[in-house]
Parts: sequence; structure tokens; C-alpha cells
Amino acid sequence: MRQIDLDVILSLLRSVGEELRDAFRALQAAAEPEQMMEAFQRIDGGAAQAIRQELGAFYPHIAWRDERDEDDPRMVDGECWICDPIDGALQFLRGIPFWAMSLTLLRDGEPVFCAVFDVMNGEVFHAVEGRGAFLNGRRMGVSGGGSHRHGVLATNHPPFASAQPRMLALAASALSAVQAEATAVRNLGSVALQLAYVAGGRLDGFWQYGEDGFNCAGAALLVREAGGRTSTVEGLAYHPHSGSLVAAPPGAHASLLLTLNGSSCLAAA
Repeated sequence: MRQIDLDVILSLLRSVGEELRDAFRALQAAAEPEQMMEAFQRIDGGAAQAIRQELGAFYPHIAWRDERDEDDPRMVDGECWICDPIDGALQFLRGIPFWAMSLTLLRDGEPVFCAVFDVMNGEVFHAVEGRGAFLNGRRMGVSGGGSHRHGVLATNHPPFASAQPRMLALAASALSAVQAEATAVRNLGSVALQLAYVAGGRLDGFWQYGEDGFNCAGAALLVREAGGRTSTVEGLAYHPHSGSLVAAPPGAHASLLLTLNGSSCLAAA
């Protein structure tokens, strides 16, 4: 991987983030689906274009992929950016300040850099493969609990849940099983930001069923570089194309896998 300038990239995210913050504060909470889609496409698309143009000027050799591209970033050799300017679009459009920007650099389909910017709180989480994870420039680490039990965890609904009835069943069964053991389980909205909170020790674990590499791949790197572990529910190595994700400190990861696999057996019965 060629050297990237962290100061340039993080400054770019902060600059575009300020514009998104202003747009968020000025936006009337949209209730109609058509209004929501129009507002999202206009604001999110403008932010993505601004980031793409700046990165293209600094790094013309690095490709750009987003969720609308026909090419799957997992299948692209070499390096490419994937960016979600508004992760937590529903929260953004409804005036709920739990959304974030995420930018990831993939090399041969695997993340080597990620930044998650919590715009409303001015917090930038970033990690470079092999160099650790940081919050506003200070090194951060996962919580020290040896188990997920009595911890505070988070989860998200499977992406495109209505088209995945099996994933919905697994998610519902898992939620019941983990809630019985944890102090609290929450769905906070932005996937990338919840994973950043695991990396920073604010949450003791996160899991999700369904493939969601654009939102999860980079933020999973944050967790690993902060000393945590990521895998599929089955315990296999997590990749952007995986059908599930479990992210937690080592001890909590092991115990959470046991609970999730027990709930999976119940859901399949």
C-alpha cells in the first residue's frame, strides 16, 4: 500500500462533516418516503462527490466504489475507497443525531485503513492496519471484560430484512438470548459508529446478521486494531462478504459466540 496522509484525509472528513452538520440542523424531518429519498440522495450524494473529488486529486491511482457501483469492491484487485457519508441515514433524516461518516481503504478486498467521524460530537475514530486504533489522535482500546454477560451490547437489524426471513428469525432469537444475559442491548443506528464504540470500550460487543460489508468492513478493522476480535457467528474470519459479524473484546467475543450459536440452533429448530 502506498503511503496515505492521515492529516489530509481526516481534515477532508472534518470539512465535509461540517457541511453535513449544517445540513442536518437545517433539515426538516422528512416523513414521506419520497421526501426522505430526495433529501438523502441530494445531501449524501453531494458529500460523496466532494470526498471523491478531493481523494481523486490526492490519490488518482486509488479507485472509488460505492453501493451503487456494479463492481463489487470485494472483487477489485489493488486499492479502492469505499465511503458512506451518512451511515445512519434514517436517523439523519428524522433529526436524530446518531449518524456518522465512514471512509475505508481496501487493498485486494480487505480493509487497511478506516475513519469513522461522529460529526455531531466531533469525534474521529481511525485505524491503520498494524498501527493501532485512535480517537481524536489518542490511542484507544476495547473494554477489559472477560465475558459479555452483564455487559452493554448493541446489535442491528439485518440489512434489507424483509427480503431475508431466515436472517430475521436468527436475529430475533439471538436478541432474546443475549438480552437474558446482558445488562442492556441497544440498537443505536449507525453500524460503523457502534463498532467504533466497541473499539473505544464504550460497548462490550456488537453483532449483526446479514451481509453489510460497506458499513462493517472498515469499522471491524477499528475493533481489531483496538485489541478486539471480529468473526462471523460461526467463528470464521470476518470479511466484507461475510453473512454475519460479531465484534467484541476477546473474552466477551468467545462467550458471545457461544450464546449466539445456541440461539441459532433454536431458531433453526
